[in-house]
Amino acid sequence: MPTIVAFIDVLGFSNYTEQDLAGAQILLRHQEFILRQKLEDGQLHPASSYADPSLAALAEAHLVDSFKHFLPFSDSTFIVSESPDKFARQLSHFLMECLQLVGHVYSDADDPARPEAVAITELPSGQKHAERWYPPIWRGGLATGDLAAFNVTGIDHGKPVTIPNLAGTAVVKAVRSEKAGKCRGPRLLCETGFETNFGRDVQPYFRPVSGNVSELLWPAFLFERGDNPRVDINQFHDLWHPAVGLWKSKRGQVAFEHYDEFLKLLVRSFLRWAEVVGCEAEARENVRGWIGADLSEDLIDAYLH
Repeated sequence: MPTIVAFIDVLGFSNYTEQDLAGAQILLRHQEFILRQKLEDGQLHPASSYADPSLAALAEAHLVDSFKHFLPFSDSTFIVSESPDKFARQLSHFLMECLQLVGHVYSDADDPARPEAVAITELPSGQKHAERWYPPIWRGGLATGDLAAFNVTGIDHGKPVTIPNLAGTAVVKAVRSEKAGKCRGPRLLCETGFETNFGRDVQPYFRPVSGNVSELLWPAFLFERGDNPRVDINQFHDLWHPAVGLWKSKRGQVAFEHYDEFLKLLVRSFLRWAEVVGCEAEARENVRGWIGADLSEDLIDAYLH
């Protein structure tokens, strides 16, 4: 199987560090929390522990056992896998669950203009302090090619330490793909034809963007939850509502375009999934209603284009 490299980069992180370094660190801690939780689930509840094949597949999608390397530095992370189909699902769920962890803050913010601002109540003292929970949303690149994983010597607190490192064309291409197409928003970009590294169940979730650039519709994997698509449709709101809260808060700001593209990505992903499972007409009608109710009826055609 081909080796897949993903390079993901937190959107807006440089601005977060300038505004509130502690808040930027909390964002990275939220990412770490999800990763640790998935590693623990893999030990306590591996997919092999489920007798029902559908439950085993569902459990597997929420793990990270396809991640051969997960190497973060600041707001950027390289992830390597040798199991493409499993990796597509697990990477997608990792990205989704990082947002879902704090999504309720953006959906029901006390101050809709500043949904990142939260008040933390410490127990048992009852004292409150303010934090900023910035949105853990990434743009990334996907690639395959030659790859070397090796250790190098670094220095930490004045002492030598061993640090894992990666090099190769796969790394270079993944970084280049993240910047390809001049795309905004949390997109996972790749070269056209990259989908041939995946099986028939995953290939439909790639779409051309422009020229030789394609993307993985990663939010589509939110809906792989059962045999009843008309029930699964309701899962759309797990990502839609937090994204809408962020979209509304950033109107008139530079960051708005990222969240506008995020909402369009959610719609594209939802409709592609609906097309695959055979409920596109119903899904399209539902999403028309959601766009009209949560955004504006004037945006329906643009978002469904």
